[in-house]
Amino acid sequence: MASHSNHPNPMQNFRKSILWDMFQVLLTYPGWFAASVLSTVVVVSLEPSLAWLSKTVIDDLKKGKGDLDTSLLHYGMVFGGLLLGLGILKFGDKLIDKIYELKLVICLQRLYLQRRPEDRGVEDISRVIFDCEKSKAGLDIIHKDAGRIIFQTIAVVVWQFSLAPQWLPALLIAVVPPIFVGFMFGPLIQRASLNRLRAQQAIASSTGTHQRANLFSSQEIFFRQTLRLEIFKSSTEILMGLVTWFGLLMLVLVSSVFHLGLLPKQIEAGDLALFAVNLNLLSKPLGEIVKVYNKGREAYPALLRVLRPETQSSDFLKKSEI
Repeated sequence: MASHSNHPNPMQNFRKSILWDMFQVLLTYPGWFAASVLSTVVVVSLEPSLAWLSKTVIDDLKKGKGDLDTSLLHYGMVFGGLLLGLGILKFGDKLIDKIYELKLVICLQRLYLQRRPEDRGVEDISRVIFDCEKSKAGLDIIHKDAGRIIFQTIAVVVWQFSLAPQWLPALLIAVVPPIFVGFMFGPLIQRASLNRLRAQQAIASSTGTHQRANLFSSQEIFFRQTLRLEIFKSSTEILMGLVTWFGLLMLVLVSSVFHLGLLPKQIEAGDLALFAVNLNLLSKPLGEIVKVYNKGREAYPALLRVLRPETQSSDFLKKSEI
């Protein structure tokens, strides 16, 4: 008898088909997809250069190399040029992403109208406007968020390892705990997102003169679910920020008491500045892992409603649970 693991999992296959559809939508515009990924990679790879320059300035000033006024003028011009260059690259990255995202929304709208089993009137309007816009956030995870997290993390670790490797263990330990804290709110975010989409659809269907009671009730549900959604997302960010610095404090205390060697014995001012900048930089992409996870949770119900409009309400709840 074949083992249970050999049987195909219908729900797993369903989710794979959704993921495949997402890639097909993204590759509808292959040029813009490539430009979006490339611009993101370039920006996040160059951001840690500010940490390198900060370390260089502090170390040179501490050693008293050259005239102070001349050094400040020189580094001021270098900083200005670097910030200008990064600013231009970031502007280009945002512009490319915005154009690509607009094209994706249009593609999702057309795909939904092609796949709907029948004309649903007001429900079609709600899904085309609200669900397609929210679905775009799920596609962002693939073409923008994933590349930014991966390359920003690699870039920060490489810069830290090349400039002050003795701080690398402390850097990694300080930013890992917040990741586990942030996953708690994912299911709650997904449920609130689904209820919010349903409330928006109910509002769009209750605009008649004799539907005031339904309209007011749907608006109240929309208000509560939107508030719940924001509370869950804000709680995640606040808790992660607190845990990051609490973890750093515990790292310093434990390392001092037990002499684990996680922190260098001789602390240079430039190395400390580099660590502070890179702690902030590395906290962002690792913190983004949780944010992207919750972002996917929030977008999944909308993606399901757009890419699988034939799904019946009786099994929608089951399929919408990740």
